[in-house]
Amino acid sequence: MSRFRYFLLQLRSKLWIKPALTGLGAAVWIELALLLPRHLHFDPPFEIDRDLLLSLLQILASTMLTVAIFAVSAMVAAFSSVTTTATPRATRIVMQDRSSQNALAAFLSAFIYAIIALVALSAVPYGDLGRFALFVGYVFTVVWVLVSFVRWVDQVSKLGRMNDTIQRVEEACHNAFTDPAVAGTLGAMPATGDDPDGEKLRLSRIGYLQHVDVADLQELAATLETTIRLLVRPGAFIDRNRPVAVIQGGRPLDEEARETFDAAFTIGAERHIESDPRFGLLMLAEIADRALSPAVNDPGTAIAVIGCEIRLLSQWVDASRATGECEYPDVEVPPLHASDLLDDGFMPISRDGAAMFEVGTRLQKAFRALHDLGHPGLAAAARVHSRLALEQALEKLPTAHHRDQLRELAGRAFPPQEED
Repeated sequence: MSRFRYFLLQLRSKLWIKPALTGLGAAVWIELALLLPRHLHFDPPFEIDRDLLLSLLQILASTMLTVAIFAVSAMVAAFSSVTTTATPRATRIVMQDRSSQNALAAFLSAFIYAIIALVALSAVPYGDLGRFALFVGYVFTVVWVLVSFVRWVDQVSKLGRMNDTIQRVEEACHNAFTDPAVAGTLGAMPATGDDPDGEKLRLSRIGYLQHVDVADLQELAATLETTIRLLVRPGAFIDRNRPVAVIQGGRPLDEEARETFDAAFTIGAERHIESDPRFGLLMLAEIADRALSPAVNDPGTAIAVIGCEIRLLSQWVDASRATGECEYPDVEVPPLHASDLLDDGFMPISRDGAAMFEVGTRLQKAFRALHDLGHPGLAAAARVHSRLALEQALEKLPTAHHRDQLRELAGRAFPPQEED
């Protein structure tokens, strides 16, 4: 993923982007309506009275201001609900809802259109053709607002609810787990074995590694006639003492090469799910963990999250088996490890759901399903987590009957004599 494409993906979560663009389009149309009579000379199909058009625009302006305030209030309430009931990390994903963004853009751009058109129509003589163009813009804006509002009414009733939030997080994780580059080694060679000898490079910035422009690193490696091995993946926390890469031989880095290297890494205050599959599983685990707290006591949400994680890990296995040409042969990137994925996704659920028989049962079935996907690393990690979850459950389950049932289920799922 290039740096420009990654930047465009980040703009999706900014609520002001679409209203700003559509508001700019409204202003441009008002300007075109003023210039139109100077270049086109024909009579409009019907004449629009100036006072009538002013009245229509005044109604639109007052109405859209109220509706826009209502829309923003509803969206803020939904975001607050996600923060308190699911996890604060999911708020950014909910903010990417296209229906809500389109509705907000329609309401605000209609308000902007009405205000600017009122001022322009009062200050500048538009003529018959200009007023007709303003009326056409008015009709288009009203139709757009009505369509957006009808679509948004259904969407806002679900926005912020637990099931909707879980679904949105899973959908956001989908690309990270199905894209062979993101789920694999970012299109580079896999880094295997011990770290090689060479010059270790560090960054002066502190924060989470959000994105790596591997294409720029490939060009740099070709220029230096060397191989660059990354020691971290997107999602790692970087400080000034942690090496992020090793230059294996080749020419030493000059000041220009060092600037190119530093610019290839995007560091920020939080992790981003688009380039960090582990963060998606961690986010789902946080949702399940909060549902398992004594204050909430909702094992059904945890069970739903377990199902999401099984689907995502199945997609990751399929993506890891996809073979393709290596785009960046002079760059090495450490692959994802199945044990890390299961630690992120299941460790909190196993710990805080140990006293719930239904959660323990679902976990054992999930680990068996992951084992049967045929991925050696995932099979071994599933066996380890099955044993850990069973040990935790045997300590906290209140009844001997449930302990015996869970022990029997785990034994059937992972017989002692079975070898991975």
